[in-house]
Amino acid sequence: MHLRLRSMTMLRGAQAVGLSGLITCGILLAAAQPAAAQLVDHSHAHNVFTIPDDEVCGLSVTTTVDVVANEQERIATSGFPLFKSTGSGTVTFTNPETGKSVVNRFAGSTMDLTVTDNGDSTITLRTAVTGLPEQIRLPDGTVAIRDAGRVVFVTVLDYNGTPTDTSDDEFVSQEIESISGPHPDLESDFELYCATLVPALT
Repeated sequence: MHLRLRSMTMLRGAQAVGLSGLITCGILLAAAQPAAAQLVDHSHAHNVFTIPDDEVCGLSVTTTVDVVANEQERIATSGFPLFKSTGSGTVTFTNPETGKSVVNRFAGSTMDLTVTDNGDSTITLRTAVTGLPEQIRLPDGTVAIRDAGRVVFVTVLDYNGTPTDTSDDEFVSQEIESISGPHPDLESDFELYCATLVPALT
């Protein structure tokens, strides 16, 4: 997963949110909106697969993933890429010892709103996560966790002098700019996730 997509993503296994304080330095040199950016790549995929010897929250589980994803990459006028992902799917964790399963359902979008060159080999990226990034359903059908709405993250990345190459980006800091709708797992710094899954699967 590109570091420039570091945010609360729809698939928790790829989620890389850090809620540390934002260190803002440098000069605002450029900002671009996705509408003004040039489309350079797009893709559509429907992936279904099973991981038989997986682990979640310290438990051995079988993980089944069913995900539909659409992705776009645009180049802003500043020369930096802006990403947008939309999709939906489920991730099912099953404890083979108890036979119990927990399902995480998700749907929505993750979109880079602006990217700013700070002039010191770092960029500031604003990313909106909208929709249902996480809904945890227990074996008895109860919805135990539901994060839904919109969150805007502000992330600082060191792009190592390669504006269009995201593979060498280094994470510097991240904070939440705004949040609307219930996000109990996000606001618990994701501690609620394992606190819910472990007793449900054992």
